[in-house]
Amino acid sequence: MLKELQIRDFALIEDLELSFYSGFSVLSGETGAGKSIIIDALSLLTGARASTEVIRTGAGRALISGAFTPSPAAAALLETWGMLEGEELIITREISTSGRSRCWINGHLATVGQLASLGAQLVDIVGQHDSQSLLRPENHVQLLDGYGGPDQLSLLARSDELAKKWLALQAEKRRLESDERERNRRMDLLAYQIEEITAAQLQPGEDGQLEQERSRLANLDRIRQAVELAVGLLGEGLGDGEPLLHLLSSIEGELGRAARLDLQLEPLAQRYGELVINLQELHRELRGYLEGLPADPGRLNAIEERLALLDGLKRKYGSTVEEILSYGQRAADELAVLQTAGVRAAGLDEECRRLEEHWLHCAEQLTQRRRELAQELERRVKEELRDLAMEGTRFAVHFVPREGRSPALGGRERVEFLLAANVGEELKPLAKVASGGELARVLLALKTVLAQAEEIPTIVFDEVDAGLGGRTAVKLGEKLRSLGELRQVLCVTHLPVVASFGTHHYSVQKSTRQSRTIVQASLLGPEERVVELTRMLGGSADEQVTSEHARELLRRTSGELGS
Repeated sequence: MLKELQIRDFALIEDLELSFYSGFSVLSGETGAGKSIIIDALSLLTGARASTEVIRTGAGRALISGAFTPSPAAAALLETWGMLEGEELIITREISTSGRSRCWINGHLATVGQLASLGAQLVDIVGQHDSQSLLRPENHVQLLDGYGGPDQLSLLARSDELAKKWLALQAEKRRLESDERERNRRMDLLAYQIEEITAAQLQPGEDGQLEQERSRLANLDRIRQAVELAVGLLGEGLGDGEPLLHLLSSIEGELGRAARLDLQLEPLAQRYGELVINLQELHRELRGYLEGLPADPGRLNAIEERLALLDGLKRKYGSTVEEILSYGQRAADELAVLQTAGVRAAGLDEECRRLEEHWLHCAEQLTQRRRELAQELERRVKEELRDLAMEGTRFAVHFVPREGRSPALGGRERVEFLLAANVGEELKPLAKVASGGELARVLLALKTVLAQAEEIPTIVFDEVDAGLGGRTAVKLGEKLRSLGELRQVLCVTHLPVVASFGTHHYSVQKSTRQSRTIVQASLLGPEERVVELTRMLGGSADEQVTSEHARELLRRTSGELGS
C-alpha cells in the first residue's frame, strides 16, 4: 500500500509531503484546488507518460517520490529485477526541463516500462473516464477474465499463444502462395548467379597471386636484362674483360699465400674466402633464376583475361574472391530454401491443423470457465448494486460466439455486460440504458467484487461520484468504507456524505504566496474535519446549523466526534 508521497515543483505544487494509511481515505477541496494534481503525480510513479509541462514554472525539474509496502506480485517483480530491498519500496521519478525523465526503484535506475509493470501491481487508479470505458464492450472480457484471477489469465495466455502461432503460420502460408511468381523469378536469378560463380572455379587468394604474377610478366624484359648483366659480370665478363669471379679467385690465392707468411692476415683471408664462396653461390642461383624465367608469351594474356573475369564477378558479388564465394554460398542456401517452399507450405497446413485442434480444446476450457465466472460475477455485482441503491437492477454477462472455428485472440466469444436499471426493462448494453451516476455505481460494484480477486493493494477513485447525491451518496460512502477493509482506498470527492465515511480526511487548498499560486494538502484532525465538511455542505465556519449538520454526519458515519 501507499505509505508516503513527496511532490516537489510539480504543476502548482512547490513542496508537499503526505503520509497515507490503511482503510478509506478521502481528499476534498474546492474545484480547481489541485486534488487531481496529487493523483496525477501518483500516476507518474506508476508509469504514466511525463511531459515537461508538468514542471512548476521557474523550476528546473519536478521530483516525485513514493514509499510503498509492495504486494506479493510486486515483490516477485522486484526480486526478478534484483531490486528487492527489505519490506519497503521507494520509487522516485524526475522530469527535467530538458525533456529527460529518470526513474529509480529502491535506488536502482529503472525504465518507465518497469515502473508501469510494477505500478500495475501497486495502485489501481479509477477516474471518470473509467466509467466511460464501461461503455466499450471490448473492455468487458478483460474485467471478466480479471475476476477469474491468475488461473484464468494463465488459461487466456495459453489460448492466445496458440492463436498467435496459428496466425503467424497462416501469414507465412499466404506469403508463400502469393509470392510464387516472385519466388520463381528469384530462383532463376539465384541459379544463374550460382552457376556463374561455380563456373569460374575460384580459389581463395588467387586474385592477389595473379596481380603479382601479372606485374612480374609485364616487366619481364627489364628483369631479364638486370639478371643477365649480373650473371655476365660475375661469370663471363664484359667485352675483353676477365670475369669478376676469376679476378676474385686470383686475389683469394694471393691472400692465402700471404697469410701463410703472416698469421695476422689469416682471419682476413678466411673472411675473403667466404665472400668469394657466397658470390659463387649467388652466381649459380642467378643463373638458375634466369633459366627459370617464363618464356610463354601467352601467359600474360591469360592472366589479364582471368583478372578481367574476376573484376566482373567483383562488381556483382563482392570486393574479394572470398566475398564472392561467400555470396555464392548464401545464394545456394537461399535457393535451397525457395526450392523447398512447396514442401514448407504442405508442412504449414499440417502444423496449422494441429495448432487449431489444440486451440479449440484450450478455448473451450476458457469459454466454460468464463461462463462459470459470469454466473458468479452477475450474482455478486447484483448484490453490490443493491447496496448502492439499485435494488431492482439486473446485471448480466452476455456471450456472443465468434463465427467459425479458426483460432483468434481472446477466445471463441465476445463478452458484453448488459443492464436493466429499472424493473420491467429489458437487458440492454450499458451505453443504451445507464446514466452517468448508474455507470459510476456499476464501476464501483465491479471494483468491489474484483478487489477480492486482485492483489493490488491500493485503489484510487478520482471523482467517480460525480452526479450522485442523496441516499445514493450514503450507500456509496458505505461501500467505499467497506472496500477499505479489503484494500487501501483513496477517493477524491466533492460529496460531504461520502467524505464523512472516510477513516482519514485530507484537505487540498490552493493559495497565493509571493505572487505565486501554490497547492497544499494536510491530514485533518476531528475539528478540522467538521470545518471542511461544513464548507462542503455550502456553509461557513460560523454557521451553527451547517456546522451541526457536519457533526451529525460524522456521528452517523464514524462516531468520531461528539456533539
